[in-house]
Amino acid sequence: MPLKLEQRQQQIDIREAFNIWDVLNSKYMAAERLQTLEHLVHDLDLKMIMEQALRSINKNIAELEKLAEKYAVKTPDRNRSYSTFTGGKQITTDEFIALDLFLYYQGHLENLSRVLRSTVTNDGMRTAFKKMALKTVEETDRLIKYLKMKGWLATPPLYKHLPIDQVLSFSVTEAANLWDHLTLRYDNIRTTEFFLSVAHDLDFKVILKSGLKVLHKQVQQLEAEMQRHGIPMPKKPAKVTTTITNTEVLEDDYMYRILLNALQGASILHAKSFKESIACDSTRALFKQFFKDELDIIDKALKFGKVKGWLNPVPSYGP
Repeated sequence: MPLKLEQRQQQIDIREAFNIWDVLNSKYMAAERLQTLEHLVHDLDLKMIMEQALRSINKNIAELEKLAEKYAVKTPDRNRSYSTFTGGKQITTDEFIALDLFLYYQGHLENLSRVLRSTVTNDGMRTAFKKMALKTVEETDRLIKYLKMKGWLATPPLYKHLPIDQVLSFSVTEAANLWDHLTLRYDNIRTTEFFLSVAHDLDFKVILKSGLKVLHKQVQQLEAEMQRHGIPMPKKPAKVTTTITNTEVLEDDYMYRILLNALQGASILHAKSFKESIACDSTRALFKQFFKDELDIIDKALKFGKVKGWLNPVPSYGP
């Protein structure tokens, strides 16, 4: 890695400074809420889930405080110490507590998706936020299964056109998200093929070809899931991509930034679709894998862009 790039990894930009403050603030609030509610829980399984969630939050707090200290970022006030209610354990129900935790996970995953999109300067910081996001996905998945087992999770309107032999629960939200994802993949394939036909940099061409393989694989997975649930398919893009004769009209760095923006947007869409897929486990698992894969692809794309010098540097936070 060039020396200049190594030096930049010791810095953070203005968005990353806010990301540390923002996520730490939300963790403090979540810790205070969990510390209070866990002592009102009756169900032993829920108590274990709450304890695991609190351990994860406290671990994240320690990591974020360390980052804040390292980069001299102002931190918010910490959460209050635990206090008891005089009304005892009858003040609320396990169902309310479990659903409150579920809402926290949904909101936190959405916030982390935004944070990952804007953490581009410091690779180490992005790795820390990525670990938090992946952990949150797994914890959310386990909580959804627990809530469904208890019968506490409200189900959105169901998709009414399932095949006769299909008995699994499947909601309109999951059907819509699958359709949206497939149409997006079709457009992404067309765009990537067009970029590949006019790209000049050989390394960039390799990345575009690798991206096409991923897109075609995901199309097959999405089509199979949609066929399973009887969802009508959108039109596929044209098989032949027409190229332009003047390849100088699009620069490689410009196409790269368009591609990176699309990848970052897709990760947020995957997280949204995952947290909305509460009726069908197989559809949720598919979006979960897409989200994980997308984060790895974005990591590689960002490092590639830094080596090429194709990223616009974000203003630095420190001196």
